[in-house]
Amino acid sequence: MASTGKCEYCGATLLSTDPVCPQCGAPNPNYSNDNNERKIFHPRTIDELKQYCSERGMPLLKMRFFIGEDFREPKAFGIYQNGSEYVVYKNKADGSRAIRYQGSDEAHAVNELFDKLMEECSNRGIYPDGAPEKGAQVAKQRNLYRRIVMFAAIAGLVVTLGGTAYQMMNHRHDGYYHFDDGIYYHYGDNWYTDTDYGWVESEPVYQGDSSQYYLGEDYSSGWGVSDFKESAAYEEIKSQDSTSSDYDSWDSNDTDWDTDW
Repeated sequence: MASTGKCEYCGATLLSTDPVCPQCGAPNPNYSNDNNERKIFHPRTIDELKQYCSERGMPLLKMRFFIGEDFREPKAFGIYQNGSEYVVYKNKADGSRAIRYQGSDEAHAVNELFDKLMEECSNRGIYPDGAPEKGAQVAKQRNLYRRIVMFAAIAGLVVTLGGTAYQMMNHRHDGYYHFDDGIYYHYGDNWYTDTDYGWVESEPVYQGDSSQYYLGEDYSSGWGVSDFKESAAYEEIKSQDSTSSDYDSWDSNDTDWDTDW
């Protein structure tokens, strides 16, 4: 059963099933949806903001958002802690910095950057937690969407099946291989080798049929290497794989980098 509460911004009544306030559109920090695998919340700390972005597969470097980092190059939004203060900044195109907030209130600082992150997403038609509903306008959009789906269903199915087949073919040789007394991991089109710094991408190890060198996908500690699927390289790969296609066309040049915020 849905619980009720008050919007901290306008005081309107909120249900726990409301992703945003129906009156002012502010995010509902207590929103819960049992059908969602990820938690939908309004981050209040730097760590929570990192978690929010990670769960949604946001490519922050591409988006030019630097969370917990005093990034100094042009064209960047960011937040970091400096002693007892939190600094929210924007590095403009000319390299100059505009400070949006500097103070001891972490929740306020995080909210400033979070709002800008949501604004940049919205400007590109991206809504990480779903677009806020707006009555009749949304109903019309839904009806239009249903019509589009009816006409595009067959074509969409073909495209989906084609994409699935491509993924299956592209990853059919994933796993561990043994070449010249070395253990390598193959993922997609890339080869990886274990070093003192962890698994890193290597030059192609073998061209042609390498099935005779295939060890399998399951890791064995007897090989003298670390588990590839526990490595930072694998985490980065999976993060990129899970990134919504909504972000694929993100162009940081679409941001107005000449204003203070």
